[in-house]
Amino acid sequence: MIAADPECGEILQGTGGFRKVRFATRGRGKSGSTRIVYYFHNRSVPVFLMTVFAKNEKDNLTKAERNALVAVAKILAGYGEDK
Repeated sequence: MIAADPECGEILQGTGGFRKVRFATRGRGKSGSTRIVYYFHNRSVPVFLMTVFAKNEKDNLTKAERNALVAVAKILAGYGEDK
C-alpha cells in the first residue's frame, strides 16, 4: 500500500513531513490497530520506514519524538542529492 501510493498517509504535524497510516489488525478495526510512521519526500527518494506501533502500546508520538523526526527529515530530504 505505501509503496504503491506513498502519499496515502496523513502528514503528521511537527515532524518535518513524516506520514502515518493505520492498518487494521484482525478483529480490531482501524482505530485500535497498527500505526506505521514513514517519510516520503518525492518519487526520486525511497520511502523510509521510521516506526511501527500498536494503538494499545501508545496513542501518538511524543513531542520529543516529533522534534527528533524534524531533524531526521532534514537529512532524508537531501538523500540522493549530489553535494
